Amino acid sequence: PTVVVDAGEDDALMAEEIFGPILPIFTVEELEKSIEFVNRHEKPLALYVFSDESSVVKTVMEKTSSGGFCSNDGIVHMTLPGLPFGGVGASGWGSYHGRWSFETFSHRRACMMRGWALERLNTLRYPPYTEDKLKWLRWTTSQQSSCSLM
Repeated sequence: PTVVVDAGEDDALMAEEIFGPILPIFTVEELEKSIEFVNRHEKPLALYVFSDESSVVKTVMEKTSSGGFCSNDGIVHMTLPGLPFGGVGASGWGSYHGRWSFETFSHRRACMMRGWALERLNTLRYPPYTEDKLKWLRWTTSQQSSCSLM
């Protein structure tokens, strides 16, 4: 591995994802500045935070977005099959590893099978719409209604 110390924010090394054994180190003086730096760029595939202070880890996790998040380790989270690994935005979509791969590459097909037995109840759906029908339609589609006649 090659470690590049004091990489600049505008350096070419900081412009793209790195698919090799190169680790640029970009130093900031304050926690908020590091969060601003992360949020100014595309969402990373993974975000690693190293700190003895749990409040620092929690703040970075809550104020940023990334595909994966890991504190005080650089690789273990990617190797755990029980955790999804994947990106958001430019770093990719979906999650991989174990069941998460199956879910990502599967399609859940929604199917509604309807018979004609209760078609009489469905007359609410069809015009002409009287005030009484509209009142019932609004009730069946409201969030407090737990049933739907539609």
